[in-house]
Amino acid sequence: MTEQIKDWKLRVESSKFVKPSYEGEPPCAELCIPLSVFDKVSYDVHVAVIYAFRPPTPSNSDIEKGLATALSEYREWAGRLGEDSRGEPVILLNDAGSRLVEASSDDVLGRTVFLGPNFLVAWGKATRGLPTDPRPLHDRGAFIPRNPPCVEFEHRGVEFTPKKASDTEDVPLTADIARGLDEHITSHVRISVDGRARLRPRVPDEYFGNLVLWAFPRAKVGDLVNKPLQFAAALVREGITRLDDGYFRSFIDFASSEKVKEEGLVATAEVHERVMSPNLEVHSWLRFPFRDVDFGGGNPFLFMPTYTREEGMLVLMPSAIGDGSIEVYVSLLGHNVAAFKQLCYLLKANL
Repeated sequence: MTEQIKDWKLRVESSKFVKPSYEGEPPCAELCIPLSVFDKVSYDVHVAVIYAFRPPTPSNSDIEKGLATALSEYREWAGRLGEDSRGEPVILLNDAGSRLVEASSDDVLGRTVFLGPNFLVAWGKATRGLPTDPRPLHDRGAFIPRNPPCVEFEHRGVEFTPKKASDTEDVPLTADIARGLDEHITSHVRISVDGRARLRPRVPDEYFGNLVLWAFPRAKVGDLVNKPLQFAAALVREGITRLDDGYFRSFIDFASSEKVKEEGLVATAEVHERVMSPNLEVHSWLRFPFRDVDFGGGNPFLFMPTYTREEGMLVLMPSAIGDGSIEVYVSLLGHNVAAFKQLCYLLKANL
């Protein structure tokens, strides 16, 4: 599939910034909103995805108008990252716009690609002339520390790390049978966990912002290789369950304290590694409403993440064919692919 996609010949027809379109008087374009503690600790990176729809589809001009309408509800996506007078990171609600690129190709997508959320659903509704329902919640100031704060868990070395961490520190490793790790190594896998349903009171799904922390289940590589699959599944379940309301509240209290600045701590998510081997990171997109995106011609027949340069990244998502199955997108170095395929065949045979 990768080689076929490389052969695509795309022509860029136009590239422009689309600004929000408002009914009546536009809001002030000099406002800014502070980032929450969850925004600050999360990745500062673009996530690219591919949607494909079967004809008939709306005109590009209708799609552009729908984008302008959707941006009036999701102003953050038309704004820019910046800093306030204290040097704190903020989102500038300046309505600078979101880039829209029109491109064409003579190739047929259905013959080229194997077939098998939030804002985008609103964009589709706006293109069809429907209101945004439910409307997004933008209140990033809801995650305030308790008084007095109560830090019950260790967050150093988990969500935060010193700015100048030594390269010789003992870093937990991640088990990947395909990578041929020593069985005596203690390993971990980093799993993103959505806090909306874990905080009390529950945060509505319509909250438009980051609300993710990470679980780090760990074990000996030998145990992962030699014990049943249920052993690894139990470790993952236990690690995720640990991130309850108490843990999220503890993180809010610690991340909001002066200790982060005093100790020169930075978010571990910002420690970018193009090759994570022998580490591994897993993101679940199973609850994202991908199939609800409709610009007027029906739901997408294909949704998939684009190529990622981070080796060791796994993305779990519902199958594009809508039969309830799960697709797993894995990013590996070329010399690990054959071993990984063989392990997948063996796992399937044993199920």
